[in-house]
Amino acid sequence: MFRRPFSRFLRWFAALMGSYLVITAILSTTVDPWRINAAPWAIAALDGSREISQTTRVGKAAIANRGIWRAAIFGSSRLESGLDPTHPALPPQRTVNLALSGASLLENLAVANYTLDRNPQLKTVIFGIDPGDLHSAGDSRDSNHFYQSPFADNNHSIERGINQVIGWHSFTDSIATLKRHFNRVAPRCSPFGQMLHPADHGDLRAFIEQAFIENTADQWALRPQILRQNKTVGLTEFIERVRRAGIELFIIIPPQHALKQIHPTAERPQAMGWETDLLALIDICSKANALAAPGPPARLWSFLTFNTATSTPMPLPGAASQAMPGWFDLGHAGNGLGNQVLDTLFAGRPGATAVSPPVGVNLLDGEWNAIRTTWIDGHQAFCASHPQDVAWWRSLMARAAAKADAVAHNRS
Repeated sequence: MFRRPFSRFLRWFAALMGSYLVITAILSTTVDPWRINAAPWAIAALDGSREISQTTRVGKAAIANRGIWRAAIFGSSRLESGLDPTHPALPPQRTVNLALSGASLLENLAVANYTLDRNPQLKTVIFGIDPGDLHSAGDSRDSNHFYQSPFADNNHSIERGINQVIGWHSFTDSIATLKRHFNRVAPRCSPFGQMLHPADHGDLRAFIEQAFIENTADQWALRPQILRQNKTVGLTEFIERVRRAGIELFIIIPPQHALKQIHPTAERPQAMGWETDLLALIDICSKANALAAPGPPARLWSFLTFNTATSTPMPLPGAASQAMPGWFDLGHAGNGLGNQVLDTLFAGRPGATAVSPPVGVNLLDGEWNAIRTTWIDGHQAFCASHPQDVAWWRSLMARAAAKADAVAHNRS
């Protein structure tokens, strides 16, 4: 008795599901919201409206897979927002920013190797390493969408392909892309991978006070530091691979505001901030460069320096604007300082502007004690010229240290 109505229901349900699948497949391949499907009939005019900031690993894997790049940028959000792939010293329309928010060294190595596999004509690589990463056991691949992206190379390509063509997120993101296009709303991430509009924190001072998570013990080696073998081996193998391929390689420690570099108490510290990490990187790069290879030696630049660009004063309490020109927060600079970083790396080449005073130091081209002394002198000069900002920052460091001590005491 109920067989005929149930059969009618199944036919309607099948028709609805079939319609959904067809419409979603058409949308996802013509709109291609993450640039991942690359169908011949995808609408090229939508490229300026495609948004990958919520699906960064998937979207940037699609960009990396194009096979047209001659220069590539890898690293964390400090490079994702700070280095402009359209800088005039870089190959026009052939440079990509594949840095990823929250990415650590092991993830960046995986992304870089994936990109090299698919872009054999690469000539230049800029590889960023955040200070502390070499001594951290953290692996960002476990806490983001890395393993759901092609970067993982984990044989889930069929499942990923189905989701990218007929998945619900593909459908909703296709609609969102069309809305952005018709409303002329720019996406947060450019077609070349740079994050153009990082989160606006509003009151910068209040944001820092509420979200302060610094660990000064790491920067000043106040607790035992363990150099992670899997990271040092992976980095060494990557440098050797790049040199064998004849690619020029710049390894950089990206810039951070001067406040993030100061000692919790000493105006003139006895050591350099992140000295343990920098010395380890010098050793890794020197050994890799000593091997016979056709490519140029890797260059190692630190932009953890004290200069005009990194010493922008904090906004005064109660000031009308609580923004700090050129900075999204104390760890993320905008294109202004980012362009100076690129000008420094490519000094003397067409499109590069002379930078004076320098915003970085070549760690492989100089005597370590001289580099160290220059940095300590800069630290002392900054503390003398920005006493209020330094006192405020040290109060936050003291608060963080007291909290860490309390947690350690409770555990014991």
